[in-house]
Amino acid sequence: MTPETPTDDTAATFTENDARASTHPLITSSTSPTHRWIRRLAGYCWRSKWLVVAAFGGAVVGMGGTALVPLILRQIVDEVILTDRAAMLPWVTVLLGVGLLVFGAGFVRRFLAGKLALDVQHAMREDLFRALLRLDGARQDELHTGQVVSRSISDIMVVQGLLQMLPNSLGNLLLFAISLALMAWLSPLLTLVALAVVPALVVIGYRSRSRLFPATWEAQQQAAEVAAIVEAAVSGVRVVKGFGQERRELDRLDHQARQLFGSRMRAIRLTSRFSPTLQAVPLVGQVGILALGGWLTLRGSITLGTFLAFSSYLSQLVAPTRMLSNFLVLGQQARASVVRVFEVIDSQPEVREKPGAVELPRGPGGVELENVTFGYVDSDPVLRGLSLRVRPGETLALVGTAGSGKSTISQLLPRFYDVWDGAVRIDGYDVRDVTLASLRARIGLVFEESFLFSDTVRANIAYGRPDATDEQIRAAARAAEAMEFIEALPQGLDTVVGERGLTLSGGQRQRIALARALLSDPTLLVLDDATSAVDPRTEAEIHATLRRVMRGRTTIIIAHRRSTLQLADRIAVLDAGRLVDVGTHAELEARCPLYRLLLSGPGEDAEGIDAGELDAFLATTETTDASDGQPAGRLDPSAWATRPVSTQPSHLTRVRMPTGPGGGFGGGGRGGGPGGGWLSNLPPTPGLLAQVAKLPPITDSPDADAARAREPDPAFSLRRTLRPFRRPLLVAVLLVMLDALGSLTLPLLIRHGVDAGIAKDAYSVVLVVTAVALGVVIANWAVNVAQTRVAGRTGERVLYTLRVKLFAHLQRLGLDYYEHEMGGRIMTRMTTDIDALSTFLQTSLLTAVVALLQFVGVLVALVWINAELALCVLAVMPALILATLVFRAKSSAAYQEARERISVVNADLQENVAGMRVAQAFRREEHNAHRFVRKSDAYRVSRLRAQRYIATYFPFVQFLNVVAAAVVLGVGAGLVRGGELTAGELIAYLLYLDLFFSPVQQLSQVFDGYQQARVGLRRIAELLRTPTSTPQAERPMKVTRFRGEVVLDNVSFRYQNAETNALDGVSLRVRPGETVALVGETGAGKTTLVKLVARFYDPTSGAVRVDGHDLRDLDLEAYRQRLGYVPQEPFLFPGTIRDAIAYGRPDATDEDVEAAARAVGAHRVIARMRGGYFHPVGERGRNLSAGQRQLIALARAYLVDPDILLLDEATAALDPATEALVIRATETLTRSRTTLLIAHRLTTAERADRIVVLDHGRVVEDGTHAELLGAGGRYAQLWAAYARGEHVVA
Repeated sequence: MTPETPTDDTAATFTENDARASTHPLITSSTSPTHRWIRRLAGYCWRSKWLVVAAFGGAVVGMGGTALVPLILRQIVDEVILTDRAAMLPWVTVLLGVGLLVFGAGFVRRFLAGKLALDVQHAMREDLFRALLRLDGARQDELHTGQVVSRSISDIMVVQGLLQMLPNSLGNLLLFAISLALMAWLSPLLTLVALAVVPALVVIGYRSRSRLFPATWEAQQQAAEVAAIVEAAVSGVRVVKGFGQERRELDRLDHQARQLFGSRMRAIRLTSRFSPTLQAVPLVGQVGILALGGWLTLRGSITLGTFLAFSSYLSQLVAPTRMLSNFLVLGQQARASVVRVFEVIDSQPEVREKPGAVELPRGPGGVELENVTFGYVDSDPVLRGLSLRVRPGETLALVGTAGSGKSTISQLLPRFYDVWDGAVRIDGYDVRDVTLASLRARIGLVFEESFLFSDTVRANIAYGRPDATDEQIRAAARAAEAMEFIEALPQGLDTVVGERGLTLSGGQRQRIALARALLSDPTLLVLDDATSAVDPRTEAEIHATLRRVMRGRTTIIIAHRRSTLQLADRIAVLDAGRLVDVGTHAELEARCPLYRLLLSGPGEDAEGIDAGELDAFLATTETTDASDGQPAGRLDPSAWATRPVSTQPSHLTRVRMPTGPGGGFGGGGRGGGPGGGWLSNLPPTPGLLAQVAKLPPITDSPDADAARAREPDPAFSLRRTLRPFRRPLLVAVLLVMLDALGSLTLPLLIRHGVDAGIAKDAYSVVLVVTAVALGVVIANWAVNVAQTRVAGRTGERVLYTLRVKLFAHLQRLGLDYYEHEMGGRIMTRMTTDIDALSTFLQTSLLTAVVALLQFVGVLVALVWINAELALCVLAVMPALILATLVFRAKSSAAYQEARERISVVNADLQENVAGMRVAQAFRREEHNAHRFVRKSDAYRVSRLRAQRYIATYFPFVQFLNVVAAAVVLGVGAGLVRGGELTAGELIAYLLYLDLFFSPVQQLSQVFDGYQQARVGLRRIAELLRTPTSTPQAERPMKVTRFRGEVVLDNVSFRYQNAETNALDGVSLRVRPGETVALVGETGAGKTTLVKLVARFYDPTSGAVRVDGHDLRDLDLEAYRQRLGYVPQEPFLFPGTIRDAIAYGRPDATDEDVEAAARAVGAHRVIARMRGGYFHPVGERGRNLSAGQRQLIALARAYLVDPDILLLDEATAALDPATEALVIRATETLTRSRTTLLIAHRLTTAERADRIVVLDHGRVVEDGTHAELLGAGGRYAQLWAAYARGEHVVA
């Protein structure tokens, strides 16, 4: 259904952006920032005007001083050395003064440029974070965490690198201009020859821009896809391991890493065309100067000092030109990164406060939904003309089938979404007319997924009221029946829970989330199945407290359990987004067939279902499933009618796929189809797509040993990793040596031209030398082309190997690693650390090797030309060595600290993305933003410390160059006068002296990358050396099928850092084909026992055996593939519903998939969704209701035809009638295989062959339902509590 035209009430706020949003459901941001990225980036820089002015002022002064040095050298050669018309000391003093000036200016430029880059990075990161926090429900639903991580880490780092180079690069442009002006003053004719190369530089630069940007943009998109795969695998690790699909996930990453390799190689090939040419063109100009300058000197038009000055200027311009060519390449990468970051920053929510919105006063809390129509996707409404009123102080329960729209109502009240038609009112106020903060302050919301932050229990409870006292926090915890287990935690309220609270059980998380909502003292309390994961006794105690808490407070309860209905004054029955009936329990029992059927769950008389009453009712509500009675083995055409051409559309052309849930859950990401998410779906401009289409096809393959990369490598080192690439590395080193040799050849040729040509009036020698020099330049260009390609390909092959190696090891690590290591830190290893290594291997390493070879080569040349002068140069080396040692010690510590802090920043970002809706519900956006900014600023301060060391060290090295030049001139003058040194040798010596210290300056450009790569490499090594807690046996036993006997032999288990055992001396035997229900209070050890059977952990002591075999002796992956696992919180990977069901058995046919869905009662629900089995599944499956996800998870487990079924409260989110259908449909399945099920609904346990009661990690009772009731023990107490809750409404 398309949203109707806005009413008069909202017309005033219907802006141009809204018009865009109404015509295109995805794009609500402002116009594309692509054409204005430079202006936007400059705006960020200009926030610190003094930094910009000072950094560029330092660059101007420094480059101006550098430009004066050749003139000073000219004066010394012409006026002091050759003619003896002036004294040496004044000019040497001037030279040293200029050197000090350049040193001071260099410090200012480097330090302030680094500070500017870090400040801009910090500001952009903050703006990106705040932009994410303001996203409404619709935009959150389309969010793709992997894309967010890629843009917040990799793209912003690229921008920082660009800005850090910017003042230096613009300074080089200034040096270029000043040098040209001085060259024109020295000789206009020679300057014209030098300027002849400028048009070539302009043409090459323009062509490279039009080709490199689309290539780098496309490669960055591919890198984001890699990040998305890693993020999904980390988030869904329990499902990956539960179905033994580690190899499949590794294959997915391998495939995407190969795509990334191909994209990057295409960009490298394009770079190899342009960058070497940009570097070679100025050298051609230098060759031209040699020919023309020699002729002019022979004619007496210019002096030898002028010729030296000209050669020095051109020599000075070679390194800046090389840097500018690198800057041009980085600029194209940065342009793509800036555009991608601004896409996030510019995104606007569809739900916004209208001008003049008023504060919602604190009132009695009456709620009214008037003719509400709403859906998550156009033309697919979830609620259809729904009208419902909740009186102030009343408790209303919402019941309905899976996907009927219950949770959607809970998401409309705090205005995560706006209705299409109708209105939602609280105390008579339309929620669109009040401020979001005042509206959400009135509502206490407990989500169906109990998300906790990686903070203390205290902080999580006080999340919505951070100023709460200790007693208030404890009171809320007691009200939620959480205080008992909290006090048993190692540090009580101050115990830090893991990411998403996963170190706690599901019931424990749910009680903390309930305490969080109660502490906020809301007028309106909304409980979305808030006690589904707690045991009956605890639930009864919570309900007793809730009756007191809810007294006089308007409460809406989304109920799947009968026991919850006892809290309600009235009950509303929903189906397919419509209100079927509303009344008391007695009234609905008497007049509402659907209500009776919804309550006809296991353990009660389900005669309504047996009598076909459900079908009769469905026939009257236009929801009859036309596929009923479909012959076995044949597909229902209506559920498979929209088969897509490809379930993985190209990220270049991907558009928003319809993702409406066909029923309602409003709690999470409704986005994205396969690989979805609005960050990946934001359509690029047609011009950019056209440029990408014109790029050469991707043909490169890494040709690396993928099998070897997947093997464990606890002795990892970069040397071991590079060993398979020895040959291409040797070729690259050889090419680097040739490049360095070419750089060293030109000064020798100039020296020969001066001594054998100009000095002896032999212009033919000058021409020969010119021809040889031109040949050297052309050869060096070819070497650079080959070097770029060989080094780039080798570097990308190494990175491909590292990506596969790291991800393979992540698949081997046990679940304990993921429960104690935040996902953001893991993502940092796979993104920031590998990106740092990538930059270093492909650019910095080669630059460093060239610089070092050039350093050694120049030193040899200096000694060869004149040993005495070489000793003068070496006199400054002790100062250089000492400064280097101090610099390395100081900067390494700063880089290490900075890398640790950026991991914290990334982890915080990822957690806030995951918990965004909780933050909005409790109005914590600003608090979270401040906390994030503090962490980001701590990283900025650490990096700035390292920048200070860089800014001091490298200008100091440049000053040593000037000191050495002054010493050489002083000593060289005497040698020339004494005939021990020729003028040509002195000129060559001075040119070589620049080349001697120039490598240190080049190293200054790569040192930052080297330090980051060094730290990243160490952290990668730490990860690869982390042992798995569930290692594969040396000789694993092959697994085919099991009879299904499960034995726990005196098993004890303790979680990492826990003070007590989660299981303590448990001995249990489950016979083949037996169904055993695990029952007990929350935290008793039920889920831990199931995880040990799945071998997510190994016992601390004792053994778990299947068919007599210790699980530690079996092939782990093959064993898990014989399991059917349904976790407590069903996780679905992005794709389609068909993909989700077939996850554990990728080769399943469509018929197999539908049969599995039918077997668990999911087919009818799926067939009613738009797209049927090809309905897209968003990130984590959050575009589906909890019940829909649970049904799909059950079908996924059914499809693998397991020998052992592990059901961790697998029907908690289903209404009783659907649960009855599921249980009855799976009875045949459970009869033929061993089943362990965790049951909080004791009617589920009642049907089991045996019931095992756990308490504090021990088995306290074991028997049938009748036996345990007769014993009158713990189970009987739980049953009594459950029965009271379930039958009080009967």
